[in-house]
Amino acid sequence: MFRTICCTLPFAICLCWFVTFALESRRNDPAKRVLTVFLGTCSVLYLCHAFYFNGGLPTWTESLWALCSLSVYPLYFVYISHLTCRPLSAERTTLILLPGVVVATAMLLLPGAATDTARRLLNAAQIVFVLYFGQRRLQKFDEEVANVYADTEGRDTSAIRMLLIAFVITSLLSLVANVLGKQYFASSDWLVLAAFLPFTILLYALSYIGYTRHFTQKQFLNDTGEAEGMTMTAEDEGTDENELGRKIEELMDNGYYLNKNLKVNDLASETNSCRTYVSNYINKAHECSFSDYVNLLRVEHAKRLLQENRDMKMTVVADMSGFTSMQSFYRNFRKFVGMAPVNWLKGLSQQQES
Repeated sequence: MFRTICCTLPFAICLCWFVTFALESRRNDPAKRVLTVFLGTCSVLYLCHAFYFNGGLPTWTESLWALCSLSVYPLYFVYISHLTCRPLSAERTTLILLPGVVVATAMLLLPGAATDTARRLLNAAQIVFVLYFGQRRLQKFDEEVANVYADTEGRDTSAIRMLLIAFVITSLLSLVANVLGKQYFASSDWLVLAAFLPFTILLYALSYIGYTRHFTQKQFLNDTGEAEGMTMTAEDEGTDENELGRKIEELMDNGYYLNKNLKVNDLASETNSCRTYVSNYINKAHECSFSDYVNLLRVEHAKRLLQENRDMKMTVVADMSGFTSMQSFYRNFRKFVGMAPVNWLKGLSQQQES
């Protein structure tokens, strides 16, 4: 009984999340729709795993298991592509899914050691592909987000990048488990739990983060102006960098960074320029992203407020400094100061007393 529960945990998690996503399919953005297909594929895959560890798979279902196993990584990459606002075309999606279909078909028609070796090699190649190109896409997108929004919480993909690495690590462990074989786990139910629990946790985390993520490709394109096909005009191309820099610095000196939900387009509008020139100026002049530039100014403002009134509540300090949440305030304070606000205040008091 315990073994059966352990074996079916990943299947149950995937199925529950698949149903949850499927019930909201009409309201879901394209990324969530791809994630729905991914979870449906994982549900079939881990159902096959459950049967395998509880008696074995019929010969014909081994090709189904192989098809699902060789589809999850490409589907996850398609999901990442939608998250980073660079969705793959139908042709490219078909192209990355096709090798798995071919190998699974070969396992059905020509079962044997050769086709099984081909499956293992393709599986390993997919892991490397998704890790390398997936991380590149996520990192590039986060850089773009940091140059468009001052507040990147809920918009960047830092959690998904961590999950991708965890996903690859657990997949490598799965490859090791496949090499060891079912007989290795037959001796202990706890070994079965150890084999399935990491996937259960990972799949739940992946699904939860995907479900609670509300920042969409459409929002990003609207905020960058790409949805309307906005391009630089002749007037933009003739923008004087020194004059643009003077306008930006003047606005910031007057506390423009205190505006909540500040976007680079807002600054571009105030300086009669375009977002590309504004972000390029900040990247070059301050050697940081738009987000870091604004939040560093906010942190310095928060430090001044704390120095002037040390009894001021942190929630008030964060709000008066332009931060939209306490999480953003603490994260940026630690990033630029190296410690929490309370610890910084203690250090300041100790310096003044000595």
